[in-house]
Amino acid sequence: MKQLLFILSALASTSALAQQCDIDATQLTADYTITNQHKSQQSTQSLTVWRNNTQVAHQSETLTELWQQLSNNQLRPVRYFNAEQRGIEYQPSEVRGVQNWSAKSQLVDNHLIAKMTLVSTQGEGCNEVKNYALNEGDSQFKLSFLPQAKLVKTFSVTNKKGQTETVLSLNHVNSDEQAIAAQFANWDRWQTTDYADIGDNENDPFLAKMINLGFIEHGATGFYNQQGEAIQGEHQH
Repeated sequence: MKQLLFILSALASTSALAQQCDIDATQLTADYTITNQHKSQQSTQSLTVWRNNTQVAHQSETLTELWQQLSNNQLRPVRYFNAEQRGIEYQPSEVRGVQNWSAKSQLVDNHLIAKMTLVSTQGEGCNEVKNYALNEGDSQFKLSFLPQAKLVKTFSVTNKKGQTETVLSLNHVNSDEQAIAAQFANWDRWQTTDYADIGDNENDPFLAKMINLGFIEHGATGFYNQQGEAIQGEHQH
């Protein structure tokens, strides 16, 4: 009997260990593909989410948007232009729209997840995936979420009326702390201009170009394509 209890105890311990996950969700990078479908037209682009404790950045081909979580939980954003290695700094009061850390750090706001229905759970430990769904108005949301890493695995927003669909798909996760710290330090070295001071620097060719392209506007933060247009469906996050 004692031997049986020992075996059962050992199996329980092994199962518990298998369900543990030692991933550091506060310091990692996650590579995504964003696919936009409108009727028969389709476009794709890449997005990398960088997390470094109280900082998170969304890096696309041309833009990187970085948010710092302040002690009062407000978010201070900086929009970097990758090729020019220049940036625009905003104050929290200058930004409209979603100012929620979960929306920035994991791409889907916790408030939206709370509204969704949990359909199923798969795997365990670091590989645990929770599948959610929500129908709201003309929009249908489907989410596969990695709770241990607090990362979206796949997220789709379908608008049946507008015949559009935006799909976010996770490709790769990396937790190289030195590389992450080095990248944030590199961004910090780039020349930045306060949003409030742009009017005093209109002769700056870089700023003039970005204003004309529509990349600099009051309260604009989000995912953008190379034309400075907001990616469809981003506001749903």
